[in-house]
Amino acid sequence: MKSKLAAFETFCAELYPHELDYLISIQQFQKDENLKILNIIHFNSKNPENRLPFDKSIDKRTYSYIKTWIQENLEKIDVDIFYAWLSEIEKSIMNDSIQSDQEIELLKKMDEVLPTSYYFMKFFRVLQHYRDYLIVRNRPRNYAIVSNYLDRFKTNYFNSQQLNNKMNEAAEKVIFKKIWVAEEFETWEKLFSDIYYNDSIDGYTRYRALVRLTILYYTNREFDKLRMVYQHLDIQFKRDVFYSKRILANYYANRAMMHSKLNELDEAENYGFLSIRYRNSDYLFYLINLCDVLLRQGKNEKALEVMVASFPELKKSGNLYYRIGFVSFYVKTLVANNQCAKAIDYADGFLNAYKKEIFEFRWHLFFTNYIDALFHGEKYSKIISIVRRYKLIPKEKQMKETPQYLPIIQLYHRASEYMEGVINSEGLKQAFIQHINEIGQNRFRHKRVLEVLKTIESNLPDIVQEVIRENRIK
Repeated sequence: MKSKLAAFETFCAELYPHELDYLISIQQFQKDENLKILNIIHFNSKNPENRLPFDKSIDKRTYSYIKTWIQENLEKIDVDIFYAWLSEIEKSIMNDSIQSDQEIELLKKMDEVLPTSYYFMKFFRVLQHYRDYLIVRNRPRNYAIVSNYLDRFKTNYFNSQQLNNKMNEAAEKVIFKKIWVAEEFETWEKLFSDIYYNDSIDGYTRYRALVRLTILYYTNREFDKLRMVYQHLDIQFKRDVFYSKRILANYYANRAMMHSKLNELDEAENYGFLSIRYRNSDYLFYLINLCDVLLRQGKNEKALEVMVASFPELKKSGNLYYRIGFVSFYVKTLVANNQCAKAIDYADGFLNAYKKEIFEFRWHLFFTNYIDALFHGEKYSKIISIVRRYKLIPKEKQMKETPQYLPIIQLYHRASEYMEGVINSEGLKQAFIQHINEIGQNRFRHKRVLEVLKTIESNLPDIVQEVIRENRIK
């Protein structure tokens, strides 16, 4: 029988822990029942597998009040809702159709929106349009009020504008240039860090700096540094600085990836499930990260269950980058669940349908998982054929001078050549050693290479164990 509080329980299950942290900090309830309910929601948000039941003896109107209170207080600080409202106001101004109630609300917001507010820059520009609107209509009173705000905060606006321009110039170098000297890394790190930690500037500019700092640290595998940044960000999310469900979901996904890279898999799983509570345009990306963590924990059936349940989202997505990522991990998940034949068939079909797109977006991810499936299925000659046909080894070697370089395809290819009698055991051993030496001393890359060698080991135990032992791979 459906619970009388089913709708309320569903609503609460979608709330994020940081949302509840914030709500707990601002509540001023006079009724004990209200705080009791909020505390249960707070506990359940952090313990989804061990939820406490709600007291059904409490009047349903109290639950209705709490739901409304939560919605209203989160909407007040939601930067996405504010941006949508601001865009509508801007459209009305530009179309000469702004209504008096909109003007009253816009003027009120001047008392609330400060240079530290998330969308301060957007608000400032809308007010500039509104001032132009007022002057040609000869409305000196409102014009004076708006001009005073613009004059008062113009230095803050231009400072934020300059910082964004600097970040725009740096972004291309950080994102597209895959390697740089230490001095360059330190330059970008200082720029983005100085902006993010500066709580006297607007939240949008600070968050843009955070995103670029995250990319910088990921690109260079500086995950311990990233942890320190996220520990600071965690505190900000318990306040009203950067709040929206979209931003929180992104934060949880990034934390899941970070903990995964640090091999803190329980934490990674926790944040991974949090990231997919809210279905936005990045949902498939977040889901892929979660499934990767589940596979690494040996929760293969759970990973497959989550992926299969998300096929409707896959069909709706037009983002080929995410689709290729999803398919690659679906193939990997099928292999982990001993469904190699199905994995190979699915990968074959996808390659035939999206060959051009795979090479444009995520060829290395797709082919490493496809070849892994073929290796598990003992299709060694097919691996050699595919590697040769698509010139995968030269493509992989082009990545050699980047922090992302991993000779995974080359490892599988050499092992397949050995299994087909193309090279002998000594040749295979020397090839493995060469590829291990190529990746340097980075522990994250060593861990990934070890995972591949462990896969190969099932067919070549003696050679792989000797290589691992002699090169002290851990």
